[in-house]
Amino acid sequence: MKTTHNVTIGILLANLFIAFIGIGLVIPVMPTLMNELHISGTVVGYMTAAFALTQLVVSPFSGKAADKFGRKIMIVIGLFIFSLSELLFAVGTSVELLFVSRIFGGMSAAFIMPAVTAFIVDSTTLKGRAKALGYMSAAIGTGFIIGPGIGGFLAEYGTRAPFLRQQPWP
Repeated sequence: MKTTHNVTIGILLANLFIAFIGIGLVIPVMPTLMNELHISGTVVGYMTAAFALTQLVVSPFSGKAADKFGRKIMIVIGLFIFSLSELLFAVGTSVELLFVSRIFGGMSAAFIMPAVTAFIVDSTTLKGRAKALGYMSAAIGTGFIIGPGIGGFLAEYGTRAPFLRQQPWP
């Protein structure tokens, strides 16, 4: 039973890690996109805020939905929305589409984070909970640290190359 539990937590952490790599991919290509689309730093700031604001607004509702419909379905929906967000960012040629991409990105984070946190809390004992949540924080931080490096490397092959990758199955 413990092995199954460890595999489940590992899959959750891998999905968080990959999702946060995706969030970090945006960082190194933003200056090039600013030049390509003739947008200002202010607009880029608004795009970043759109992601965060959407996550802030949607998280309470998705947390409630995770309680009602289940953690797994919310994680899967969140990963699907995340994939859509990355695809829109890859093909977006207008500021409006990039805003829609970032809004979907915030929505995906709002679906994923409460459900993963609740799933970890539900599937751990009080004794192992802090350790599992620590691993969750490490997966998020490591993904966000590595994402810009991968994005910068892939951007050498084109501004949109970092967003055209396969998403893992949950």
